[in-house]
Amino acid sequence: MRTMAGDCSFSPLCPGRSERGRNTVRAIFTFLLTLLLASSTLFASAQLPGKKPDKFEPVVPDFTEPSADWWTGWVEASTEERKQWLEALDKAWSARRENLPEDEELQKRAKAISQSLKGVAVTWQKHQEYEKISVLPDVKFPKNPDVQAWAKADAAVTRGRRRLMGIQLEARQLDETLGQSLSQLRKQVVLLREASGEAEKEAAALALLQTQINHINIIEQRETLEEFLGNWQEKVDLAEGQLNQMLDELQYSAEAAKALEKDIEEQTEKIERIGATRTSIQGSPETSTDPDTNMKKDLTLMELEVDLLEGHLKKRKAELLQSINNVLDETAEEEQTLVVSRDLLETARTLIDGNSRELNLRQRQVMAWRGEEGEDLSRWWRYFERIDSGLGRASDLVEDVQRYEAAQLQIYKQRQGWWATVRERTSYMAEQAYKRWRQLADYQLFSIAQNPITLRDIAKIIFVMVCAWLISGLTRRFLNRLVRKKHASESSMYNLGRVLHYSIIGVAIIVVLAMLGLDTSKLAIVAGALSVGIGFGMQAIFSNFISGLILLFEQPLRVGDLVELESGVFGRIRDINVRSTRITTRDNVDILVPNTEFVAGRVINHTLDDPVRRIHVPFGVAYGSDPDLVREAALEAAERVNITHTDWKRKTEVWLMEFGDNALNFKLVVWINSNMVSPLGDPYALYNLELLREFREKDIEVPFPQRDLHLRSWEASLPITRRREDE
Repeated sequence: MRTMAGDCSFSPLCPGRSERGRNTVRAIFTFLLTLLLASSTLFASAQLPGKKPDKFEPVVPDFTEPSADWWTGWVEASTEERKQWLEALDKAWSARRENLPEDEELQKRAKAISQSLKGVAVTWQKHQEYEKISVLPDVKFPKNPDVQAWAKADAAVTRGRRRLMGIQLEARQLDETLGQSLSQLRKQVVLLREASGEAEKEAAALALLQTQINHINIIEQRETLEEFLGNWQEKVDLAEGQLNQMLDELQYSAEAAKALEKDIEEQTEKIERIGATRTSIQGSPETSTDPDTNMKKDLTLMELEVDLLEGHLKKRKAELLQSINNVLDETAEEEQTLVVSRDLLETARTLIDGNSRELNLRQRQVMAWRGEEGEDLSRWWRYFERIDSGLGRASDLVEDVQRYEAAQLQIYKQRQGWWATVRERTSYMAEQAYKRWRQLADYQLFSIAQNPITLRDIAKIIFVMVCAWLISGLTRRFLNRLVRKKHASESSMYNLGRVLHYSIIGVAIIVVLAMLGLDTSKLAIVAGALSVGIGFGMQAIFSNFISGLILLFEQPLRVGDLVELESGVFGRIRDINVRSTRITTRDNVDILVPNTEFVAGRVINHTLDDPVRRIHVPFGVAYGSDPDLVREAALEAAERVNITHTDWKRKTEVWLMEFGDNALNFKLVVWINSNMVSPLGDPYALYNLELLREFREKDIEVPFPQRDLHLRSWEASLPITRRREDE
C-alpha cells in the first residue's frame, strides 16, 4: 500500500487534523472512565443488603442435652437482646420443668435452675442500684479553703477511694470466679458425654444447664462492675486532682488554729485518762483464778491499748494540721518546723500487728475453752469485734497521718522555700539515722560473764584501741623528731618508743577488759592460768618475749649495730621487737632472729661502744719482690679506701707473715669505721681492689700457684710367670 503525496489523513502532524484527533482520543478515554465508575458502583451496590437485618432470635438449648456453646452469643448481645433471651429461656424452662419426672433429685436440680435464671434478673436490678450510688456523696471543694475544710475534703475522698478499692477487690474476685466457672463448664460437658442411662443423662444435662446459667450470671455481674468501676475511677481521680488544687489554695485561719488547739488538748486529756485507766487495771492485784475473769481483764487491756493508740494518732493528725496552718501564716516572724516523726507510725504498726496476732490467739483460746461446752460466746465476740474495729480504725489513721505529712511537706516547700526544706529534711534524716543507730547499737550480740555485749560496746572498744594506736604512733613520731634534730640518740629513742608503745597498748587492753565488764582485780588469776599455759605450750614465745624486754632495757644491741651471731648471721640490726629482731645482711636479705639467740648465744657487736675496728686483709706477692715497695703500695691502697680510720694510736700496718710455697704472704692491718661500711658492701673487697690497682702500677707481681715436678727413671721389671703344678 502506498501513501499518496500530500495525503495527511493518518498523520498527527497534519495541521488540519491534529486537533480533531486529540478530541477523539479524549472522548474515548472519558467513555471508558465513565464505564469503569459505573461498574464499580454497581458492584458496590450489589454488596449492600437488599433488606433489613434479620430479627434477633434467642438461642434456647435442648434441655435434655444442652450443647456446650449455646450461650456464647450472650457476650455479643445487647441489653435488650439479653432481656429477650432471658425471657425466652425462662418461658422454655418453665414448660420443660412441668414435664420433668417426679424425681426428688431432678426436682431439686430444676428448682436450682429456676433460681439461677432469677439470679440474672437480680443482677440487673443491682445494676440499677449501682447507678444510684454516689462514690463521693459528701465531698466539697470550697474556694479559699482552710486546713479544716481541706481535712474534711480529704476524709471524703479517702472514703471514696476505699469504696473504690472494695469494688476493685470484688472485681478481682469475680475474675477468679469466672475462671473457675469455665473449668466447671468443661467438667460438666465431659460428665454429660460420659453419662449412661436416661436418669443419669437427665441429671447431667440439668447440672450442665445450671452451670451455664450461673456462668451467664457471673458475666453479667463482671460487666456491671466493670462499667461502674471505670466511672468511679474517673470520679475519684478528678476528686484527688481537685484536692491537690485545694491544697495549693490553702489560706491561714485563726479560727482553725483555735479549733485545732482545742482538739489537741481534748486528745491529750483523753490519752491521759485512758492511760490512767489502763495503768490502774493493769496494776490491780490478781484476786481471782477464774479464767473468765482473767480473759476479760486481758481483753479490756487490749481494748484500752487500741483506744490509746487511736488517741495518739488523732492527736498527731491535729498537730500536722496545726503545723500546716502555722506555715500558712505570713505574719509569723519565726520559721516554722516540720512535725515529722517515724517513731509513732512504726510503733503504731508494731502494736497493730501484735494486737492482731494476740486477738487471733484469744479467739482460739475462747473456742478451745468454751466452744465444746455449748456456751453462748456472744459476749466474747463483742469484745473481739470492738478490738478488731479499733485496729481497723488505727490502720486508717496511720494512712491519714502519712498523707498529712506529705501535705505538710508540700506546703512547707511552697511557703518556706527549697533551701529551708532541704535543711529541715536533712536535720530530720540525721535525727532518724541517729535513732536508728541507737536502736542498732543497743542490740545484744552476746554476753561475757553475764554482761550483755552490744554494738555500742564493740564500737567503744574499737575507739579505745584506735586512740591507743594513734597515741602510740604520735609518741614515736615525736621521738623520731627529737632524733632528727639530734636532741637524743637514735637507739635510746627507739627503745623508749617501743616501751611506751607496749605500755599504751597494755593500758588500752586493761580499759577494754573493764568495759567488757570483767573484774580487773581478777587478772592475777588469769595471769596464773596464763603462766601454766606458758610453761607448756608457749614457753618459746614467752622466752622470746622476756629476751626482747632484756634487749630493750639492757641495750646490748641497738638499731643500726653491725652484729655477727654464733650461727654465722652477719648484718645490721633494723628492728628490735618483743619476739624477734630483724637483721639485714650484706645480700639485702632480712632475717628474723629469735631474741633468745641474742641472750643465750654469743653475739659479736662490731659497733657496741666504738665503731672503729681492725681487720686483717691477707695478700701475697711473688718471690723476688721488694718488701719495702710492697709495704708502700699497700699503705697507699689503704689510704684510698674511704672507710679507713687513722689517728696517732691507730695506724695502718703491713706485716710479712710467712714465706709460702708460691709467694710472700703479707697482711694489711687496717682500722675501719664500721658505721661507714655500706650494708651491701664487704670491706675486704674494697681493699683487695685497691691493692690490685697499686700492684699493677708498681709492677709488683701477684704469683700463681707453682709446683716443682721431679721425674724419676727405673729399669724394666723382670717377667713373672706362674709355675705349673706338675713341674
